Amino acid sequence: MNPARPGAVPAPVEPPDDAAPLFSIEFGKMLCMGCRPAGRCRFGLVLRRGENGAVEGTARFSAEHEGAGGVVHGGSVMGALDEACGAVPIAAAVLSVTAEMNVAFRRPVPLDRELDVRAWPESRDERGHWIIHAELCLPGDDRPLCHARARFVERDPEKHYGRFKEWLDGRENAAG
Repeated sequence: MNPARPGAVPAPVEPPDDAAPLFSIEFGKMLCMGCRPAGRCRFGLVLRRGENGAVEGTARFSAEHEGAGGVVHGGSVMGALDEACGAVPIAAAVLSVTAEMNVAFRRPVPLDRELDVRAWPESRDERGHWIIHAELCLPGDDRPLCHARARFVERDPEKHYGRFKEWLDGRENAAG
């Protein structure tokens, strides 16, 4: 994997075939900026392209994600669902960012167990707004432990992150 310059957003990685994982250090695919220093997806995500624009795979939360009561902290669950939703546009070779996400927790998410994860697009409009669903389930059980519905917005990385940097620099200069 080539190191990215600080602040750079990597271009989507095209897997050699539809069965290749989208996120997996074993296969040298993209990791988010938070996971790159560790060299692995902290949520244990391994995702592959599914049918009709979906992505599917597994997640595994380690002890570092423990919340109260020996189960996965809700923030870690939301992070993994956000990554799964974001993989849907990436699988379509599109950079997008999370605009909003609603999460419903149905059952506690267990630690140190392989979980099934699935995300799929509901819609994509002409403005580049995606509505995406994701869920985490125990293997062999179709009842979600939790699920999310998110809106992602397509962005040009240079313009999007450049505007953010300008805005942030302007705030710092005004305060200084």
